[in-house]
Amino acid sequence: MNRFFYLLCILSSFFLSSCNVSPKKVDKSVLIIEKFNLNHYSKNGSKLYMLDTPYSVFNKIDQTYLLNKTNIKFFDKDNVKYNVNSDSAKLLNNKFIELKGNVEINDFNNNKTIIKSNNLFWDIDKSEFILEGNVSLVNNTINLSSSKALFDNKDDIIMFYNPIKYNYKDQSGVRKYNISSENAYYNVSTKDVLFESKNDKVKTKLVF
Repeated sequence: MNRFFYLLCILSSFFLSSCNVSPKKVDKSVLIIEKFNLNHYSKNGSKLYMLDTPYSVFNKIDQTYLLNKTNIKFFDKDNVKYNVNSDSAKLLNNKFIELKGNVEINDFNNNKTIIKSNNLFWDIDKSEFILEGNVSLVNNTINLSSSKALFDNKDDIIMFYNPIKYNYKDQSGVRKYNISSENAYYNVSTKDVLFESKNDKVKTKLVF
């Protein structure tokens, strides 16, 4: 009898402990997508840009994508015009995207231009990018840096905001000019730089 009672107690305790275990809840509002890509076309059917990432998390409630190792290619007549990379990104309602960490923009000209920043903000319906945090532009001859820039990828014009630091190197790599100004405009296509200062004169230093 004692042995039967002892066995009954063990089974009862096992049953009670089993009832206390709650099943793991699965958040159905979150969707994990591997090898996610997004293509956008113009009204005439030509490809405007392609967004690609190996891993993304989609939140159904606020309609946001969290993207990892993001790559965006912008096209001009079916040819890649600009290539943009970042460590991560956030895409909201397929309308607004924020790139974060080691943002890098490359063009495909002979004198390749590389634009870097910490963050990039883009309203997808517009052609303008806002670059913030350690913004720099480098090619074979130009080295330009600022804290903020506005890049219109349609007109190929980048406006750098105060403070601006710029230096120029000749073909032998010797630095020739150091310039500081409030604002600067750079044309990616023609490689021209225009400096503008409203309050103070543009300061130029020539190195011979």
